[in-house]
Amino acid sequence: MKNHKLLDAIKAEFGLKNDSALVKFLSSRPPTISKIRAGKLPITPDFILLVHDMTDWEIKRIKSFL
Repeated sequence: MKNHKLLDAIKAEFGLKNDSALVKFLSSRPPTISKIRAGKLPITPDFILLVHDMTDWEIKRIKSFL
């Protein structure tokens, strides 16, 4: 799996041990996170809003990881 700055930042800040915990935290689906990591799925505006809702991070901060 490739590193992905946004996903890794979320994991680090919220103490998530792996992508499975990240999936649960974001209320997402495993294939979505896997495809984002593999570069097969872009970060969409809907995903940015999901991250904002779940982390309470500003959109500007989220975009800084992209």
